[in-house]
Amino acid sequence: MNQMPSPLDFAALLEMLGGDQQIVASLLSKFADELTRDLAASEQASADHDAEALRQIAHRIKGTSANLHALMLSAAARELEQACTEADASLMTIKQQVMSDQARLVQEAIGSWNVGS
Repeated sequence: MNQMPSPLDFAALLEMLGGDQQIVASLLSKFADELTRDLAASEQASADHDAEALRQIAHRIKGTSANLHALMLSAAARELEQACTEADASLMTIKQQVMSDQARLVQEAIGSWNVGS
């Protein structure tokens, strides 16, 4: 079985929230909206070479995504946060792109899950 792991562990999230799909769908919808705003802000911060703003965005995404069982996104945000702390400009650009790609995968997963639930 060689399939990619889901960017979001819906089963764990459902279990954590007592199996209430309504609550999960509502939380994920808010999270997807926040991600859209955070990604736009992170792209702007990256373009402005604003390491501190980018670090704050990465920190917020890291925490929220970990709480919602989007562990690959959380890991990507943690790596971006670390690159910002080290003020490594080329690494920040790369890690911001990785985080953006992971966030889009999470958003797609949320979109298809909401349709299917």
